[in-house]
Amino acid sequence: MQNLWWRCALSMLAWFACQVYAQVYPSTGTAWVLPGGWDEPQATSYFDTADAVKQWEGRHADLVLGSLHDPEMNQKLITMGYIYSQKLNCRPGNQSAWLSAEAARQDLDIEDGYLHFAEDTVLAVKQFSRGLDYLLEGQPYHLLRVRDQQFSTARLPLTLQPGDALIAMASYPFDRVQVTALSPPEVARAVTDDAGHVGDWAPVEITWQSDIGAQKQLIQSGRLHQPGHWRSVQAVEQGRALNSGKRGLELGLRTWMIRLQWPTATRVHSVRFQPWLQRTPQGAQQSLMIPGWDGQNDRNRDGYIDDDEFAARVNPNASARFRHQARLIPAGHLWPGACWYRTNFADPVWNRLRAGWYQADWKRQGLSGGYNDDMAKLLGKNQFQVTEGGLIAELAQRAGTAEAAATYAAQQADFLQLVKQRTGTGWLAANISRLNLWHDSVWPAKLRAVVDLWLREHYLHPAMGLARMQQGWDIFALGKAGDKSLIMASVKGGRSHLAPASVRAWQQDIETGLAQYYFFNLPGLTYYHSWNQTYLYGSGNTTLRNWHREGVPKNWAYQPTGMLKVDIGRPISPPGGYKLVQWVNGDKQVKSTATQFGEVSLMPANWFWLYRKGWLGAVPDEGVMARRYSDGLVVYRAVKAHDEQRFLLAEPLRVSLPGEYQRVFYDGSLSEPIRYLELGGYEGAVLKRVSSP
Repeated sequence: MQNLWWRCALSMLAWFACQVYAQVYPSTGTAWVLPGGWDEPQATSYFDTADAVKQWEGRHADLVLGSLHDPEMNQKLITMGYIYSQKLNCRPGNQSAWLSAEAARQDLDIEDGYLHFAEDTVLAVKQFSRGLDYLLEGQPYHLLRVRDQQFSTARLPLTLQPGDALIAMASYPFDRVQVTALSPPEVARAVTDDAGHVGDWAPVEITWQSDIGAQKQLIQSGRLHQPGHWRSVQAVEQGRALNSGKRGLELGLRTWMIRLQWPTATRVHSVRFQPWLQRTPQGAQQSLMIPGWDGQNDRNRDGYIDDDEFAARVNPNASARFRHQARLIPAGHLWPGACWYRTNFADPVWNRLRAGWYQADWKRQGLSGGYNDDMAKLLGKNQFQVTEGGLIAELAQRAGTAEAAATYAAQQADFLQLVKQRTGTGWLAANISRLNLWHDSVWPAKLRAVVDLWLREHYLHPAMGLARMQQGWDIFALGKAGDKSLIMASVKGGRSHLAPASVRAWQQDIETGLAQYYFFNLPGLTYYHSWNQTYLYGSGNTTLRNWHREGVPKNWAYQPTGMLKVDIGRPISPPGGYKLVQWVNGDKQVKSTATQFGEVSLMPANWFWLYRKGWLGAVPDEGVMARRYSDGLVVYRAVKAHDEQRFLLAEPLRVSLPGEYQRVFYDGSLSEPIRYLELGGYEGAVLKRVSSP
């Protein structure tokens, strides 16, 4: 009976081991980052179709940060859908549409889901994102032309006939509209019925003023009377969708809608809503003024500060007419083409609502969890450069300060924990790039605790240098805490930068990236991803800007499949007789075999030196570091500093190896057995063991 118990126990242990370490390649896990946009390959016969590329990706990684856009495929892998919990887009997307519909159904104020400035705030902006044009130009969310009871997207300029109507939709309430036409239109606004649909169109009392525009066109500027208590509506009228293919409207986004009509045929050049953001002119020190909102100024509590209330404001430092106009926008720190509002994590009702979105969306897509991008971009100086004002109503702290960032991070941790509870996921990922979580006081311990996997975006690159390598101890601290890491190797600043048309240059950069990754590899805890020099991800074809040949699938080109198939075993202790590489943290150092660095627990890395120039200090001016595997070895030659371009052209250095090995090349082929190796500047290599050292 006892023997039977042990056999059962061993069987279970073996089963768990298979579950933990089952992976595509023998020595490490691999991953894709934001795949999608598959193209039919143009320069290889390996694939016949775009779908064949997608199927190949599904078989050649263990997890996906993003989605394969196929629920069945997603369920066969560990897939973490892209999320950005600290923002909602200025131009509403799918999530905003879902939240809009659910908030209306539950009779919630959608503004409670955003952070707002409590006072007029000026932000310094080095460069404005084009995505801000949606607000700065007052662009409608959607424009429809109605003719003979048929709807079509209105693409201005166009000529409207008598009986036609132009429906303009805004994703926020407004009090002013501008129409470029020879005469002002008759205006009606949508009135909601009990179902939240368009029940009627009510005439709008509006005061028009004509102006001559820059192109000598007449601009009709209209000021709406009594826009308070104006409710948003779903784009449905008498059972018909007021839509021409807009995805957000299909998902139930509620908008503020007006109908414009002219009694005679009229050429309409533009329709826009009066912007409330104030931007300094180009050429000057640029800035953006976001008006603040103070509910005390809204004496009749209708959600709008009318002229009388504005003139007698309790708080003259808050000039927003509507509450939405005070939403926090990290202007100057947006992706190109993006515009974001910062979300509010302090409202428990809204937190539950947003957690419901992730629960529904992940189930729909067949996802295992979520991947939160830009986790270091919160409310600190890296997002808000405040020159005036900055007080946040929901936090009672000022944007652009470490205090606000720390408070917000703690609130975000609570929200993400709620998401995990609602979804039951054990796969919540976060992108922190090169950020060391033990160095940044903004990151509370509970935010570290809620994340299961960390994306180290562009963490490795060929010209990384010894100092940066020796500062990478936090990967081993995360591993000790049981956290997983996805470590990305890019080719930025490598040989392919000097010789973009060279096949061998690209292959060497990728070989070096995998060698560097194997220095940090913790089987079962780390995943490898190889990418180009950009932050633009996807599964499309290469161009001559990001590969030596255009027209082949990117992930197929960048992942060194042949190299990964070579089994080098698992990391083991360093051989005797070699000096150990030291971890460096400020003025402190410990050996890479250490299990403790100050108060931080580590998994041992076991790096050692094959060669170093000079023995003073923990980081040499030049050196070749190594890490031993049970069936292999990885090496990397560099100087102390990173991105010393001339070192890429350094003469090869011959170093002796601790045994007999074969070098593994990009295609998985092996060299003849060698006992020494020649390495160029900033060059890494993966070696397969021939015999015991």
